[in-house]
Amino acid sequence: MSHDEVVDSIVDGVATLTLRRPSLNVLDGAVADAIVDTLDRLDADARVRAVVLTGHGATFSAGADLGDGPGSIRDGIAADGGGLPGYQEPAGRVTAAIARLGVPVVAAVNGDAVGGGATIVLAADVRFAADTARFAFPFTRLGVCPEGASTYYLPRLVGAGVAADWMLSGRLVDAAEALRCGLVSRVLPAADVLPAALAWAGELAARTSPVAVARTRALLRAAPATAEEASVSESAAIVQLVAGSDCPEGVAAFLQRRPPRFAPRSTVTPAREGSAVR
Repeated sequence: MSHDEVVDSIVDGVATLTLRRPSLNVLDGAVADAIVDTLDRLDADARVRAVVLTGHGATFSAGADLGDGPGSIRDGIAADGGGLPGYQEPAGRVTAAIARLGVPVVAAVNGDAVGGGATIVLAADVRFAADTARFAFPFTRLGVCPEGASTYYLPRLVGAGVAADWMLSGRLVDAAEALRCGLVSRVLPAADVLPAALAWAGELAARTSPVAVARTRALLRAAPATAEEASVSESAAIVQLVAGSDCPEGVAAFLQRRPPRFAPRSTVTPAREGSAVR
């Protein structure tokens, strides 16, 4: 497929990735691969400090295209290579690409996010939603199970009980409930969602240390089993970070009330290289 259906731009360190596929920004293997290719390219661009993921029009993404009738999902998975050794379904490929980025991802959910359209936003670091947006994980209603690593992400965001409610029933969840349960950070009028996400990402790009953000993101995603395990990882990270140039620069900028001048982002990040910090 053409990457015209996944459009990106970079302004002041913030990359905007827009799903622009008629109709309803449906997600299939080809679209997923275009998203992954675009994310990987943006991650390799040292100018990029954050990525904003949004949808074109009034819908974020309706998930799988069911327009071909009862066999839509089965045939789509078969065409995508389902059943082959090592197969990973489309939404799972997208969430894996988001997870390995060295920069934060902000999901600007401009409208309904359903099925794969809902699961891919779970992997974002921050989610803003339109007050008209609805979320749904309708997999059981379609005779399938959740995907996109959503059985990992959703319970971490909203708790096991709420995740079970939403995923087992497949019911619609409005923006107010999504905010109350912690799925999204902010609910805004639809016209304000993308500008708010861009403003959040822009402030991060202007005010934070790239290496510190990458390391903090990796710590948050490590999912330590205990507080003690988290403390060990944090202690190792902070020893490495204070030895670099960004820490004294950040302190100096704070004391002098000026914008910081942090080192440029390396495209080799802690998320990719384990415990090393560049």
